[in-house]
Amino acid sequence: MASFFPINEIVNVATIHPFYNSHVKYPPDQAQLALLRQSGQQAVTHWLRWPLLRKDQLYQIIERLYSDDNPDNGYRRSSYISITGGGSGAGLPLLFLTDQQENFNQRIAMGQLMKACKMVEPSDWVLNLHYAGNFYRSLDLSTSTIELAGGSVLCGGHLLPHEKSVDACLRYRVNFLASDTPSLMNFTNYVESLPTEVRSQLRVAKIMYTSESMSPQKQEYLRSVFGPITLFSCLGAAETGPWAVSNLDWSSGLADVEADGPVDFVYDKRSMLVEALSLAVDPHVGSPRSQDWVSEGAKGHLILTSLQRLRNPLVRYVSGDVGSIHPLPRELSTQFAAEMVDHLQVLRLYGRDKRFSFKWLGDYYEFQRLDAVINSPEWGVLQYQIIISNDVVVEGSDKLELRMLRRAESEGILSEAELMERLHDAFYLTFHTEKFFRPVFLSELGGFQRSPTSGKIIRFMDQRGKK
Repeated sequence: MASFFPINEIVNVATIHPFYNSHVKYPPDQAQLALLRQSGQQAVTHWLRWPLLRKDQLYQIIERLYSDDNPDNGYRRSSYISITGGGSGAGLPLLFLTDQQENFNQRIAMGQLMKACKMVEPSDWVLNLHYAGNFYRSLDLSTSTIELAGGSVLCGGHLLPHEKSVDACLRYRVNFLASDTPSLMNFTNYVESLPTEVRSQLRVAKIMYTSESMSPQKQEYLRSVFGPITLFSCLGAAETGPWAVSNLDWSSGLADVEADGPVDFVYDKRSMLVEALSLAVDPHVGSPRSQDWVSEGAKGHLILTSLQRLRNPLVRYVSGDVGSIHPLPRELSTQFAAEMVDHLQVLRLYGRDKRFSFKWLGDYYEFQRLDAVINSPEWGVLQYQIIISNDVVVEGSDKLELRMLRRAESEGILSEAELMERLHDAFYLTFHTEKFFRPVFLSELGGFQRSPTSGKIIRFMDQRGKK
């Protein structure tokens, strides 16, 4: 059974945990946790004054704790170890540790949520192509939650050759694919190249994607290759664990969805407390005032408190995402198990705050505008990466490399020559600047640079000043 903790117990523990109290060296042990749970203090009365927890400060403490093997340090004991973005400067990833039993209980809760919305059903055979290895837990985590929801999983991983993935789909009658978005696009590009008589034998009806958003163009592309599929997603991170699910059909069926492509996720209010901080406030500076929090339905910076983490609490964590909170619509409630409906809420997720720009050769480029242009349907771009670095030939100048994985040229898809013309317009290229611009057309994902910790393809990399 899934288990959740009352907010007052979580805050009580947080008051004597080094994440939140600089005077405390080590987290409380099991005996201290038991006493705190029995004390019944109403620490939640201090909630309005509780500070935000930011990633940079959190990982300074975490790195100290996991590097300290003193027997009195309980942080390292019986922990589920995952990794997150960033680096320690030593070539190894930053770790995030969760109590093993709490982690298992959270997987159970996620499996129940996936089952409740019929995302996973007992008859599903799933080919899981998620990233694995290099300390990354994506394949492990996604497999266990799907199995806890009732599905049967073939653990292929991201290194399984495409031809073997297709053979497995055919031989084992796979009806469900699970993958991170880049690997999914790469596999789909391969499937598109297969003869029609082979593609017609595939029976993929469901796809679960993670790690990146799914643009309408990519959704359309998947359906053009696999046919009428249902697209699902799961929301989670190393810090929060998995906690919300989405069926992309929900976003089109709900009212007031804006044109910039938010996705509606559903989560159990017993598992996560979600707050939204005004977009006019910088969540990385200072402490918010009571008037800085926005009401239900308003867009803001998402601040998260896990109600499934007690040993190492996550309280008012700055997630880095932008979103809004909404009640579960009546028309959507019929898609969930009746006993779950009263506990569910909608998170409308807009993704990371994209309000930033970068400068190249004297011009400023708005990333959100460039992203929209590159993802234009006629460009046929399945994955891209922008890398800016110092030019080794012309001192003081910077070169920009745009790496792209495209679908095969067909009706409605620009030729390479036509795309080059569009690129000139998008990046304001002139006779003097085009020599510093390098488009790279890739045939598979191996040509992209990935995060050394998470294995994710980094959309924008500024390598200026780095050797």
